[in-house]
Amino acid sequence: FRHAAPTGPSFTTGVVPRDSGRVARSPRAEGLVVLHISKAGCACFAVVALSLVGPAAAPALASDPWADRVISFNAGAGGSDGYNLASSSLGSPTRFTGVSFGFPSAVTPFSPPFEPTDIVSLGVGGQITVAFDEPVTDDAANPFGLDLLIFGNSFYYDADWPNGRVGGFAGEGGVIEVSADGQAWHTIPLLAADAGFPTLGYLDLGTPYSDTPGAIESDFTRPVDPSFDANGKTFAEIVAAYRGAGGGLGVDVSSVGLDSISFVRVSNPDGLGGTPEIDAFVDVSPIPAPGAIPLLAFGFLGASRWPASRRRARCVWVARLSEAGVSQTAGLSSARRAIDICVSSGARP
Repeated sequence: FRHAAPTGPSFTTGVVPRDSGRVARSPRAEGLVVLHISKAGCACFAVVALSLVGPAAAPALASDPWADRVISFNAGAGGSDGYNLASSSLGSPTRFTGVSFGFPSAVTPFSPPFEPTDIVSLGVGGQITVAFDEPVTDDAANPFGLDLLIFGNSFYYDADWPNGRVGGFAGEGGVIEVSADGQAWHTIPLLAADAGFPTLGYLDLGTPYSDTPGAIESDFTRPVDPSFDANGKTFAEIVAAYRGAGGGLGVDVSSVGLDSISFVRVSNPDGLGGTPEIDAFVDVSPIPAPGAIPLLAFGFLGASRWPASRRRARCVWVARLSEAGVSQTAGLSSARRAIDICVSSGARP
């Protein structure tokens, strides 16, 4: 996607609509507990809700974690032809791509998103500024100290096609700036917007080039361990190392002295980093407090008697809590017991 193009369009607005066809946010940890409790219809879970979040927190369910509005956009010069739809940067990162081109593909680290409605391209001098309706906060419970994820269309070269073994990385530039008020801007050092961990849309794919969606979605609100080195790794090893996450570039807003932000800007001032493509901006979800796991497991004691559809929904959630590292706390045995019940009841996530 490096076709020459004339200087693209630009605009400034605060009302570009969110892509309503994309997946809504799963609530943050506290909201998750309340939401699943309300669907369970189980008295023991009502007790768990009060123990975990307290009466005052119960009504508060978080909104979606994606950027909500495009504030301004300038495509710049020489960007990818046809990839100038600013609203492509709103909503969830892309899980499945290529349908309109006749090449449907699950998004994996070897097969990035490439539809014009998936990504927006920034040519030389281009920039895009987006806003979150709910601030992205520097939460101490955020995994790896990362608060914001930026998704582009970076990917790994396949040294063993079509099996998927990393033989190199393809990423581009993009200067990242963040702001709490849209007026005072702070540049994030040493990071490029389109050079994060490549997107992984599903956790259960047998091949990195699947032409059908998977059944188990990755968690786009969870960052990959920034210490992970994918060089030489197979597709299966990458999926395992992502530990349920969906990729993206992690940003710590406290690195520029901020407690929270509501605006993000990506620009390509000189073109030295190529022409970055941007897919999405995501607020990281914090990991639940350690005390949540033993109480949660108590609620799972009756899981084997739930209808299959309800068992599966709750098992997916508990498995994700465990994958997020919560089971490494004092609640380890209880978390494992809860997941064991899920598996033995035939409700594997």
